Amino acid sequence: MKVFVGICNTQDIVPSGFFWSFVRIKHVCPMMIFRAVHAWDVVRNNDIIKTFLNSDCDILAKMDIDQMYPLDYFERLIPLCLEHKVVGPLILDRWAKNEYIPLAFDRVNKDKFPVHKMDLSCLEGQVVPVPFPHTNLLYHREVLEKIPAPWYEAYLSEDGLERKNHVDYSFIEKIRLAGYGVMIDLGCKVGHMETRFV
Repeated sequence: MKVFVGICNTQDIVPSGFFWSFVRIKHVCPMMIFRAVHAWDVVRNNDIIKTFLNSDCDILAKMDIDQMYPLDYFERLIPLCLEHKVVGPLILDRWAKNEYIPLAFDRVNKDKFPVHKMDLSCLEGQVVPVPFPHTNLLYHREVLEKIPAPWYEAYLSEDGLERKNHVDYSFIEKIRLAGYGVMIDLGCKVGHMETRFV
């Protein structure tokens, strides 16, 4: 088994929080690391998936440089991916209102924008289905092979000045339509780093 790590990164440098958390992760199998650098997130994500499918890897692990990963990230999630096909950590949004908010939704609107966050407080440590999580997940090859390109798509307003859909949750909907759910390991938490402008 071989894992393809797809990292979105348009910058020439990465934050130390991501770097040190990434290099400390226990590596439990051979890995190939790929960096997508296009300025548009939709193209970066499609580039990652296309390159993964052209590789000899079995699992895609999609990651971002503004997140920090636990030491047992792959150790926990790879076996779950082999079992459930699409799995991930509980990703926490950036600090707001004195807390990190879990990115886990059970409802989206017609344009796939999230409208209701799940209350996961009573499920601590469990592996649970989450209809609309963040898309930095582990995907088994068989899932992505069943979804035709483009995997990520952005729909624009008539004047082309605003997005008409949430690209992450539109992609998750394609996974659901292909017959797969998403399982989230609530005991594996990934935090977003704060964005600062100077």
